[in-house]
Amino acid sequence: MQLFKRLADWFRAESQSGEEAIVQHVIDGDSVRLTDGREVRYIGVDAAELGSDVPWAQAAKAANIRLVQGKRVRLEREVSETDRYGRLLRHVYIGDRWVNGELIAAGLTRVRLYAPDVQHGPELVKLQEEAQRRRRGMWRTRVWWRFWEKERK
Repeated sequence: MQLFKRLADWFRAESQSGEEAIVQHVIDGDSVRLTDGREVRYIGVDAAELGSDVPWAQAAKAANIRLVQGKRVRLEREVSETDRYGRLLRHVYIGDRWVNGELIAAGLTRVRLYAPDVQHGPELVKLQEEAQRRRRGMWRTRVWWRFWEKERK
């Protein structure tokens, strides 16, 4: 029994440590391409689509570029390996900085959770609520709140 516990602890520690990679290119506000060609989609984060009439799409991409482009990042998985488009689903860190959370906290992206990858959902929701309360980014005007609320229903 002790052996199984030690193995479980080892696997848990291994999955928490994640893998390191270098970001070659920022695709948009919630995804990047690594130097090895793989694409990563941030877990729990939804940025407006580039080319849409939503003004926060470019702002989210610009913030993502400032945060990660050309930098070594740590990628942490929850449950799913990839999304339906073949992109890795990951939480992205630069040192202790959680990129997913920073984009939400700045009000440049919003929370979008898909089971089973919802471990950090409560933290992301708190960050979004704080961004809304402080009227950061897209939450500066009530118009955006109504837009997002309609889409949720």
